[in-house]
Amino acid sequence: MRILAVGAHLDDIELACGGTLTRAISHGSIVKMVVMSKSGYTNYDGKLMRTDEEAVQEGRYAAGILGVSDIQILDFENKNVQYHYTVIETLDKIINDFNPDIIFTHHIFDTHQSHEGTAKSTLSAARRRNTVYMYEPIVPSGRSYVAFHPQMYAEISKIELEKKIEALRAHKTEYHKFGEFWIDGVKARAVYRGYEMGAKYAEAFEIVRCTLEV
Repeated sequence: MRILAVGAHLDDIELACGGTLTRAISHGSIVKMVVMSKSGYTNYDGKLMRTDEEAVQEGRYAAGILGVSDIQILDFENKNVQYHYTVIETLDKIINDFNPDIIFTHHIFDTHQSHEGTAKSTLSAARRRNTVYMYEPIVPSGRSYVAFHPQMYAEISKIELEKKIEALRAHKTEYHKFGEFWIDGVKARAVYRGYEMGAKYAEAFEIVRCTLEV
């Protein structure tokens, strides 16, 4: 199985489907992560929150914790990844070259403009692919007027959840910004989604389309 996970920023993919990717790799799948921006940014008041160099270094290390060696970091603007032909065509080439069986991307009603632009561009680029899932957004990006609908569940083990958490902590600049409460929220969601499906831990996805093999 070849799996492509697309995110706007370094840490988005780990947050939403890090456990699922780790599990897939342990079962022999080939996983590629594509991140649309180098992810450095300043606050609205001009305060530097994260440099590109810090974000890239942290992101590569975090991907390695999950077991992902193939991570491609693009250079679109961190706060302004648009639904635009340049983004679509870039993803189109990546999808054609990698030839994934499954594609994961942001929820299309995510409230972060770059997440939304990434989701729409991914769906356009993946127009010829039959299995595409949107992963669950997290606060504050998930507080949309159109809710995420958990339609597909992926069970993850305690070890896979721990790897996901370790990968998130590897994003030191973001961890220092949000603190341990951030980690608590991620753990709680994994427990809740697991409870919904009758498992210990899980991640949830919304289905764009899916191939049924019988």
